[in-house]
Amino acid sequence: MYHTVLSVCLLALVFLVTKGQDLPVLATSASGCLYHGKHYPLGPFKPSACEPCHCTSSGQAYCAIVDCFYGGCVDAVHDPDHCCPVCPNGRNCQAPDGTIIKHGDTYSTADMTCHCSAHSFGGTRAECALKLEPIKIVDPLPVVS
Repeated sequence: MYHTVLSVCLLALVFLVTKGQDLPVLATSASGCLYHGKHYPLGPFKPSACEPCHCTSSGQAYCAIVDCFYGGCVDAVHDPDHCCPVCPNGRNCQAPDGTIIKHGDTYSTADMTCHCSAHSFGGTRAECALKLEPIKIVDPLPVVS
């Protein structure tokens, strides 16, 4: 989603007074954009990793707010050099006992079997099934007469 932010065009004028003259003479001018209280030169700039902007010659700053898509892991970390969290160990899921399972792998305990797939709940909870004990059929008790 793009947000247009109108900013104040900052025009710095430096006047030099020449010896013997009463009128100031324009020596240099610099333009750019004032965005959130800070001056940026013409062209692209990034006030933060998630906010790419562009300063136009008219003094307007056009900025976009980066919307992060879900990365598909339970151990995502925030790297200050990246806008969105990254998955250092790739896609993975978490079993109810806290074990992290790599995408596509299966994990088993004595009581359950869990699988991490693209269809796992929200992409982070493994699909698990309880292991059932086989039903034992017992011989009926003899009938006493």
